[in-house]
Formats: sequence, structure tokens, C-alpha cells
Amino acid sequence: MLNGNWEEAKSNIINLRADEPQIFEIFQNWLYGVNLELDSDQIKDISLLLNLWIFGDKIQVPEFQNAAIEGLRYATTEPPRHFRLKDIETAFENTGEGSPIRKLIVDLYVWEGPVRGQMKRFLEEGYPRAFIAQVFEGYVDAFPRPTWQTVKNKRPYGANAVPYYIRFPSTLDGPDGAMETTET
Repeated sequence: MLNGNWEEAKSNIINLRADEPQIFEIFQNWLYGVNLELDSDQIKDISLLLNLWIFGDKIQVPEFQNAAIEGLRYATTEPPRHFRLKDIETAFENTGEGSPIRKLIVDLYVWEGPVRGQMKRFLEEGYPRAFIAQVFEGYVDAFPRPTWQTVKNKRPYGANAVPYYIRFPSTLDGPDGAMETTET
């Protein structure tokens, strides 16, 4: 960050956003201890952990990003597992295409499986288009369209629809409700 064409390289000053002092303090503690020292609320705070990852990306410290990923792994083991809209917007605004954090977010949604009306909700609530496209692609990869052969072999009624007929009890029916036939 302090080299190349970045503004910070020219000024030798890194300006932190208003919400980054806490993140920088966690980074500083990590730097000296090589562990994320988070309290019981922080370790479950998906937004905080996401911002730690983004900060590590910004300052190009992959070991710190990996520590944040480990925190996210823990934080997403219990509901709510998902990143909120605000978090998804933050991730997609502050990371590049192909970013591991984007992949993690998308994979968590795909892993939960398609939810009826989910894509419509994503569109209505203004989720980032890139996120929606990646989730859709993930569903296509995870749940591939069956071929005609697999569909034909898995039709619910097989060769005929008799198993779905409604049976009327009658005196001609046997004890199991099936119609008895007599040989002639």
C-alpha cells in the first residue's frame, strides 16, 4: 500500500475510516501475538470479521486475512450463518472479482440450498448484482439440470399412474384394498 500508484504511497499516510480504529487495534494485537484476540461478542460478529479480512486485504497481510477467515468459520457455524445485506455490499464494494471472501459468502448461501423466492428477494432488496449472479451460478453448479435420461428414469409414476389412483373400498376388494381378480 505504501508503494506503487496508491495515494498512500505518495503521502506515506494511511487514513483509516471512522470505523477502522477498532480494526487497527485488533490488527496491532494480532501483529504482536499472531492470534486474533476477540471477546465472546466479537468472535461471533460477522461484520467485524469481514472488515478485518478486508483490512488485511487492503494492507496486504494474508496471514491476518487467514486469521479472519478462521474467525468467520467459527462465527458461521451457528445461526445466523449468513452475511447480511450490508456485509455483502461491503464485501462486494471492497474486494475484487474472484476474491476468496466473495467465494465464501456465495458458498455459504449455495450450501444452504435454494430457498423458494430467494432470488426474487435478492433483487427486490437490492443485493449486489455480482452476488446474485454468483449465487445463481453456484446453484447451477451444485444442482445441475438433469439430463433427459435421468428425468425419464426418475419420473414419479414410472411406467404408469396406477400407484396414484384413488381406490374406493368395495366388496370386490381384498383385505389390502386392492381389487381382487378371478381367473376365468
